[in-house]
Amino acid sequence: MAQENNKIADKLNMHIEVKRLEIRDLYKLTAVMDKETAIAANIEWPFTREIATNFINNYNTWGIWTGGDCPGSLIGAIEIKEDQETAYVVHKNWRNAGVATFAMQLIKEKFSDKQLWCFINPQNRASLRVAEKANMRIVYHNNQ
Repeated sequence: MAQENNKIADKLNMHIEVKRLEIRDLYKLTAVMDKETAIAANIEWPFTREIATNFINNYNTWGIWTGGDCPGSLIGAIEIKEDQETAYVVHKNWRNAGVATFAMQLIKEKFSDKQLWCFINPQNRASLRVAEKANMRIVYHNNQ
């Protein structure tokens, strides 16, 4: 799996890593979230400092970080809930580049002793593709 992940990173021409978010990452996390992303991910908008603090302090939230042109840039986040439900967001400027899929594969390696899964609205085609490519177990829901 690690070798496959390296091939994806080479293809993306960047270094992607996942690491646990800390309170010092607060403003970086708020910068990742825009209204469109929040709505698609069913996250409260506006994504205030208080909401971001809650994500960091009270959830198992991991940052998706890139090197490339901006070393240490936070470009997304992955949350692992107590029941192993996994949710993810990627900043709109980094979508459709394989970042979310690669990050999910890295998280699966870190939590290899757990059965991670995703709760996805089938209308959210992008999240569905990420979960499928990362070989995640998918449970469907409908926001209607």
